[in-house]
Amino acid sequence: MTIRHVTIVASPYARHGAGLHVAHDAADLLKAQNVEVEIIIGEDMADAADLAGKAARGDTDVLAVAGGDGTIRLAVEASIGSGKPLAVIPAGSGNDFARNLHIPLETADAVQVILDGHRRPVDLGRVSFPDGRHALFGTVAATGFDAAVTARAIDMRWPRGQSRYTIAALFELIALRSRHYQVRVDDETAEADLVFAAIGNTTSYGGGMKITPNASVSDGLLDVTLAKNPPRFARPTLARVFPKVFTGTHVDHPLVQTMRGAEVELYCDPLALVSVDGDLVGELPAVFEAVPHAIEVFAPPTPS
Repeated sequence: MTIRHVTIVASPYARHGAGLHVAHDAADLLKAQNVEVEIIIGEDMADAADLAGKAARGDTDVLAVAGGDGTIRLAVEASIGSGKPLAVIPAGSGNDFARNLHIPLETADAVQVILDGHRRPVDLGRVSFPDGRHALFGTVAATGFDAAVTARAIDMRWPRGQSRYTIAALFELIALRSRHYQVRVDDETAEADLVFAAIGNTTSYGGGMKITPNASVSDGLLDVTLAKNPPRFARPTLARVFPKVFTGTHVDHPLVQTMRGAEVELYCDPLALVSVDGDLVGELPAVFEAVPHAIEVFAPPTPS
């Protein structure tokens, strides 16, 4: 594929304004290789997504996103079905979509991935709600404790980066509550009092928290991690298990159950928030589906 023109969707909110600087740095690097570049900056994220959709259906060769997982999600929502490949120039706090595709976090290296031209098909997830609303996601859909952490982290102005999610999680642990979940993964069912249920298209969220450590963006399936509510006298166990999420070894604990399938259905009482790619999109009940090979993304060859 000959790349003559790249449209960069820049998030003015990613990493507290760093997304704009990353977009302009990437544009300069592409222009130095005789690639025409247009930068899109919307009045808000909804406007940016609308402009991205129009660009993807125009004459540009590549739609690139300079932002984090949430910006990527909105750009994908707006451009899916256009047939245009997606490029990722990491500029967010977590960058888990990029990490899972081995896209370098340094801008110059990420631009080189685009210039190298290697693309791979990537799965997405889709969550659907009873009222007909739906949303795509590239990384993880979180419910219960996970989504509450996201909600708290969104409201936090300090600290930045991955540590913001860690501190938000510690605050939520203090006021921990469980919900009674009914879970269906394809034809397998489970019912239990859970702290959270996470549905992963990628291994991680929150900047490397490996909540679904065995997930793959190319297997056509979603991985599910269920965290059971411990007896009240064993609550400190959660505080000891939580740090293991950074290595993925939390799934070996007896309080954690994992499942895998193409379709996941969740009910719970009381209701729980649902976040996808770090954005709050609704509340349970909901159905989560794998969307195999939904988009093509510029990425290094898969390591052997």
